[in-house]
Amino acid sequence: MEQWKQIAYTAIRVFVGTVLAAFVLDIANLMNFNWADWKPIIYAGVSAVVVIVLNALNPKDARYGIGAAKE
Repeated sequence: MEQWKQIAYTAIRVFVGTVLAAFVLDIANLMNFNWADWKPIIYAGVSAVVVIVLNALNPKDARYGIGAAKE
């Protein structure tokens, strides 16, 4: 169970980091988001978390998830 908590914390950190990065890019005018339409920023965060979920479900990935070595 501890392993899945670590995966959840990683997913949360990646989501928040991606959303903050999109926010900073908007402030720096490198990407122009319309804050009335906040969906692209949420989509960016969700798509970043999908990679973590796929790694967790991959039995060939030994870092964490299903393929990780049992302690």
